[in-house]
Amino acid sequence: MFKKIVIVEPVFMEKEREYELKKYCDKLIVYDTNVANEREIIERIRNADCILVSWSTTISKEIIENCTNLKHIALCCSFYGKQFAKVDIDAVEKKKITYSYLEEYGDNGTIEYVIAETINLIHGFYGKRLKEEAYDLTGIKVGILGLGNLGTKIARTFKIFDTDVYYYSRTRKENIEKELNIKYLELDELFNTVDVISINVNRDVCLIGGNNLEKYGNGKAIINTSIGKCYELDSLKKWLENKNNYYICDEPTINDDIKEILNYDNVIYTNAHSGGGTKQCLERATQQIINNIKKACMQ
Repeated sequence: MFKKIVIVEPVFMEKEREYELKKYCDKLIVYDTNVANEREIIERIRNADCILVSWSTTISKEIIENCTNLKHIALCCSFYGKQFAKVDIDAVEKKKITYSYLEEYGDNGTIEYVIAETINLIHGFYGKRLKEEAYDLTGIKVGILGLGNLGTKIARTFKIFDTDVYYYSRTRKENIEKELNIKYLELDELFNTVDVISINVNRDVCLIGGNNLEKYGNGKAIINTSIGKCYELDSLKKWLENKNNYYICDEPTINDDIKEILNYDNVIYTNAHSGGGTKQCLERATQQIINNIKKACMQ
């Protein structure tokens, strides 16, 4: 049993199931507002031995050093590696604090979002169409940036419709190429080849910038479901000056630094909603969080 569990700020979890965490602690404290600074975080989690944080909660080395009772940190979000985390994982590991995170909880909805937005655009269902004539998915070439679990699932779904699929990844996945009949291309060649790009990279991995959007050309589309700075803003703005180009994104991909791109008519924005955010997504996330806390409690 934990002595004190604190939900530091709102997390992606079913509100009515937060009470289930009481099974694993003597005291549960839930904060329904976001934190303003490190001092406020320290005040909220003082004496806690288990905390739940959102994808945007920063837990720095200084916070960890000031909260000496911490035994477990539950990241209520995906984990893309130490370098991309808002939690200082090196400091966590040095203090022998355990941590947990969520896996593949929003993949289904995200796949559907990418496929649906592609279909809407190539058919012109909502007044914006990629080419002069309507196309179905057998008539376009799709490029996948990042062939991890999500990118592979998106590629597999496009192949159901006999779409020509190409991909770029830091490491080549020849087994998946053979299984799905997709082709690996170097980044520049991929931009020269495809009509639609789906970005599925880790947080803050920037693959779009420099002159590769010039190589991509016009009458093309980019669908982004990755969080962080995965493109150079000035390059994207210049590319969007051509009204025949389209950039499609959902709410989690937009922060204050890049909100200005929403002023472009050819940006298709899913406002106040995550492309993968479904009822089932929330249910899966909630159950994983509870399971992670239960497991950590027993360690």
